[in-house]
Amino acid sequence: MAPLKQFAIKWFYGKSRIHIAVLILLGILFAALAARPAIMGYATYQKIVDLNYTIEDYGEDISKLKSELLISNTNLSSCNEFNKKIFVEIEKQLDKFSECKSELSAINVNFNFSKSRYEEIIKYLEADLDKKNSQIDELEGQKRREIDDLRAHYILLAQNAANNICCKAKVDNPDINYYEFEDGKNVCLEEGTLNIKC
Repeated sequence: MAPLKQFAIKWFYGKSRIHIAVLILLGILFAALAARPAIMGYATYQKIVDLNYTIEDYGEDISKLKSELLISNTNLSSCNEFNKKIFVEIEKQLDKFSECKSELSAINVNFNFSKSRYEEIIKYLEADLDKKNSQIDELEGQKRREIDDLRAHYILLAQNAANNICCKAKVDNPDINYYEFEDGKNVCLEEGTLNIKC
């Protein structure tokens, strides 16, 4: 026991200044921690006193705050119910939107199909029209050639008729050497541009 006692005395007295400083520091820390709630309470009390609040006023305010909190909770509950209803409506509208989107997609598919079908029909009709136009052009050319042939035959026939008529008339009047057509009739002339051949 004696060595333990010596150690304690030596330890306490040898480093006493440091130990005392540490103990004082720990005491101040403990006092600060213990005094903090009291200081805060006193500061709050001073604020209440500065505002001329009594405990009864403070209690009334707390009652009012509780009442307002209850009203706010009720309002919050109502808002939550309203939000749930809105959410259900939003889901319904989203479903309708999805249906409309599907219908629009189907309409677009039908439109594109109809459009491509009509484009095919238009191309077919345009090709057929081009074919008919070329046939008309060919028929016009053919008829023009036939008309030219008929005109040539008519001119030849008219010349032969004029020669026959005017050659017979030349027997009666030897000065007749020309012919001409006036108003669809053959006229024998003594002067002109179309010669008769007898």
